[in-house]
Amino acid sequence: MRFIRRMYLMRILGTFLCFFPILSVLDELDRSFWLRGLLAVNAFVWPTVAYLRARSARAPLVAEHQNLVIDAGAGGLWIALMALNPLPSVAIATLLLADRLAAGGVVLMRKAAVMMVCVFAVAWLCIGMEFHSGVSQRTMLATLPLIAIYLLALCVLTDILAVKLRRKSHELERIAMKDPLLDIANRRLLEKRIAWELTRLQNACGDSALVFIDLDNFKDVNDRYGHKIGDAMLETVSQILHVATRSTDTPARLGGDEFVILLPDTSQEEAVLIAHRIMEATAVITTLPDSELALTLSIGVACARPEMEDVAAWLKSADDALYEAKRRGKNQIFAH
Repeated sequence: MRFIRRMYLMRILGTFLCFFPILSVLDELDRSFWLRGLLAVNAFVWPTVAYLRARSARAPLVAEHQNLVIDAGAGGLWIALMALNPLPSVAIATLLLADRLAAGGVVLMRKAAVMMVCVFAVAWLCIGMEFHSGVSQRTMLATLPLIAIYLLALCVLTDILAVKLRRKSHELERIAMKDPLLDIANRRLLEKRIAWELTRLQNACGDSALVFIDLDNFKDVNDRYGHKIGDAMLETVSQILHVATRSTDTPARLGGDEFVILLPDTSQEEAVLIAHRIMEATAVITTLPDSELALTLSIGVACARPEMEDVAAWLKSADDALYEAKRRGKNQIFAH
């Protein structure tokens, strides 16, 4: 419906601006009075009829595309009735096709061009293939606002749509980088950030750490209490990670019950302190219906080293540290 309203406004502007150069040429050619009446209907009545037709249709977008093709046919008719007067004919044909291209792409423009040529050919044959090459000063002055104002309006509309499209693209990209369950980065975004950090570390001195987190006994929780409780636990851990980290850090869900935090400009000691804060906050979670199973974490910490050339190497180092924490009895932190 927003598209239909935009086309309604553009159609009102376009038919209004086209009315004056076409009327000027019809007067010069001394066309019948009823043709001038038809021009007035096309200019001032058709835009509202087209809008109501599209709005009430079962498929509004399809109906509006049909309206746009009808517009092109009307343009072909008036070009023929103007006896191919060069300036207004070229201006109308060009702007009509450019508008169709902006509104519906090459497919819609092609349909509009076919309709325009067909209607023009029939009408031009009916009036004896007249050709009026002279452009009067009055017609030229009447055509200039059509070229300037409508072209500017079309550019403004295209720019507005391009800005909205960029915003939508950024929003979709942001959604694609987020875990579908948790308000947290997913693996795709995490790996991008890790790659950026490795590149930065190659050109600057400093320490950065990865914290690999795994929920102990998570499968048992799911089996005993169901996935709803399991998902609630994951959401709680995700919230803890947000609170425990800085704005420059990247907490992410790697998959399942595994989380990873990228800590730029962080030493191993600082990363271990952050890991302790996370474990302390997790220890007081009351998500489980009873105390038979407590939510604990196993955490591995690995700092970037010069020999780590890619994301996989750093993640493997943190994963190895996590495995060692689990091997030592879970519910603890191991750093290397």
